[in-house]
Amino acid sequence: MCFHSKQSKKAQEIEHRYRAKFEEIDMFEPTEHYNAFSFPKTPVITNDDSKKIEMISWGLIPKWANENWNRTYTLNARIETIHEKVSFKNNVENRCLVLVNGFYEWQHIKSKKIKHLIDFNNELFCLAGIYSEYKNKKTYTIVTTEAQGIMRQIHNSKLRMPIALYTDEQINNWLVGENEFGCYDFNTKKCI
Repeated sequence: MCFHSKQSKKAQEIEHRYRAKFEEIDMFEPTEHYNAFSFPKTPVITNDDSKKIEMISWGLIPKWANENWNRTYTLNARIETIHEKVSFKNNVENRCLVLVNGFYEWQHIKSKKIKHLIDFNNELFCLAGIYSEYKNKKTYTIVTTEAQGIMRQIHNSKLRMPIALYTDEQINNWLVGENEFGCYDFNTKKCI
């Protein structure tokens, strides 16, 4: 699964890359490590307005949830079951792009856990996500798929990976609902 990411680029570089503006630029601070379990606000573009970068909290809260909702269960959504799970199925059309320049996974070798940074030479890319609005606050989850290529060796315990979007075409297709079950191959830099 995907519970750790980074966005260490400056706001202006992010705005330029995605041709969008931060809604509240003062809320953004570059970081080498977001930990999903602290439910951080990270830069996200939604299909509601692709020209706006919002700081949205990681950990989806469904519209029907109550104040005690445990967001640790909705940090990631499996693409294979996203239409079935009650937490996600009503938000499938609420597409978003989680703006990152890397994410972290741990490889298990015997009793050791080895941390790996997964990135594209520190370039900006997106993780596919869906979002919900609960009491006028947006929250999101990262969509994952079965690990492919090198990710099967790195994330060898769960065999999952986030759906990464690198090209403008892949980014646009996710936002408008095309290539729903496509996933990104880190070896070939292509959707498969």
